Amino acid sequence: MNTEEKVKNIIAEAIEVEVSKIEEDTAIGDFPKWDSMGQVIIISALEKEFDIKFDPEVIMDLEDVGDMIEAVEERIS
Repeated sequence: MNTEEKVKNIIAEAIEVEVSKIEEDTAIGDFPKWDSMGQVIIISALEKEFDIKFDPEVIMDLEDVGDMIEAVEERIS
């Protein structure tokens, strides 16, 4: 499983939707459980899964799935 697939799976699990409904432009607010608390859960899960830590400035810029994939890839490469 590549990074993109892992990120999408983590997001889908956190907000309790099918992974097939997660696209790169899917963003906070697109699903009922992806609210501010859902965002915290997603970020925490990404940090744990990939053993990384996002700076607060980066967290503020994580608005959609594409942003999250890019931020993870920058930290694991």
